[in-house]
Amino acid sequence: MKSLIYIPLLLLPGICRADTFILKDGTKLEAAVTGEMNDTLLLQTKYGSLTINKADIQQQLPEAAQAVSTQPAVEVSTSQPAPPLLTFQTIAPSTMTRQLVYFEGGVAIATETFDASGALLSLEGAVKDGTYTEYYPDGGLKTVKSMRAGKNDGTLKAYYPSGKVQVQAYYLAGDKNGTFSYYSEDGKPLLEAEYKGDKLNGWKREYAPDGSVASEVFYADDKPAAAPKAQAAAPAQEAAAPEEPGSMVTVKTYSLARGERYAFRLNNKFIGKMQLDKDFNLMRKEGKIPDGTVKAFSPGGELEKEFVFENNELVLLRVHGAGAPVEYTYVKDKAVKK
Repeated sequence: MKSLIYIPLLLLPGICRADTFILKDGTKLEAAVTGEMNDTLLLQTKYGSLTINKADIQQQLPEAAQAVSTQPAVEVSTSQPAPPLLTFQTIAPSTMTRQLVYFEGGVAIATETFDASGALLSLEGAVKDGTYTEYYPDGGLKTVKSMRAGKNDGTLKAYYPSGKVQVQAYYLAGDKNGTFSYYSEDGKPLLEAEYKGDKLNGWKREYAPDGSVASEVFYADDKPAAAPKAQAAAPAQEAAAPEEPGSMVTVKTYSLARGERYAFRLNNKFIGKMQLDKDFNLMRKEGKIPDGTVKAFSPGGELEKEFVFENNELVLLRVHGAGAPVEYTYVKDKAVKK
């Protein structure tokens, strides 16, 4: 079904021959053509320059046509849904530069230009605070990120065309902070790196196709450094002998949308992994973990969980918090509170 969309017929201040471009995804641009090469047009908006493919243009209204006030309506197909309020688009004008063009309601509001190394060269316009989405040409979700004060702030997720997560990252006021994770299209980890203050601080691990760790390096302020001892983070009050036999196995915790994933290592070698949902039910387990108690600590060194294994089965989970620890036993992978 088609409907009439009324487009304001205004000239952009300071731009010669400000045509109106209506793209096939519903985006509207008011810009002057400053160059043309092969199948692309170079446009200049009041928010900066950008490059678009001619194939993406549904209609171009010249300045002269806009001046006819008696025909202000332009018939545009609305078979596609209207674009979200805040979106952005990645453009590569050349091999040496990359641009991010930000839109509000389909209208460009700002352009960031970066060099090949990722350094910001210029910003024209103003990026409003909020969550921005980017889409593939077929309409599939490509990227979701949050902006505050003109900088990345919060979670960033990038997706494969199939919809599977490709990258998950965290920012604070434009700086990388937290775990950066990269995944293959079948969901296997490819790389994980810990950042603080936009610098590598912690483990950087690369994974083999079978999910095992292929290489790992510990960093301090972007430089390789000696890794801390596994027991150094344990508080002194936890030195008392546990009820269950101890284990030389260490564990790393990864937060998921619906629970947590745990990677177990023995003598710095990956031996298995396990996933629990938010109710601590066992969702998945791989590898072989020796009998005994494996302790999981927070980044600050506080004891968070104790896993007790017997015959390569999780038989007890002890969750530590503000009060006394809460214990769960397992019956057919289901957590039962004691």
